[in-house]
Amino acid sequence: MNVQLKIWTRRVLLFVSLGLSTLINASSNETAATDSASLKPFTKHSLGQITADRQGQAFIMVLWSIDCPPCLKELEYFQALKAHFTKTNIVFISTDSPDDGASIQQILVDNELQTLDSWIFSDSLPERLRYKIDPNWYGELPRTYFYEADHTRRAHSGMVTHAELKQWLTKNALAISLKRIN
Repeated sequence: MNVQLKIWTRRVLLFVSLGLSTLINASSNETAATDSASLKPFTKHSLGQITADRQGQAFIMVLWSIDCPPCLKELEYFQALKAHFTKTNIVFISTDSPDDGASIQQILVDNELQTLDSWIFSDSLPERLRYKIDPNWYGELPRTYFYEADHTRRAHSGMVTHAELKQWLTKNALAISLKRIN
């Protein structure tokens, strides 16, 4: 009888621990899903929506790709920027395929940028989207657009520098100290 009780107790404990393990795993997956980036499909009408949503506001629009090492380095600058300048409006647009959505989301989460406005190219011909954004842009990355409050914009190809960020932020009354962004 004592042996049967021990076997029964072990089975119950095993069942309970498997149940708890499943519950903990489901909970962590739910948390990861909540923390992940939400990517909006960027179509030929999206730029109009982005600018309309920011009427009268200065903002930065960053175009990047998971296959672009300078883009990934630049995301670190914007991570630091986000931490220090909560008034700054930053829009990220990935020029990758929607098939790369999971990788894009992970990069945004890793850089703590998942809560910002993020888009992904969603056209079978990305050239159309590039042309819609800027007829003078041929796809070089990273590409950043500095929008003023009146929505005049200045394009920059390549990584933005500390000085460029500081100048734009100062001009738009958003600068504090950029010492942590190097």
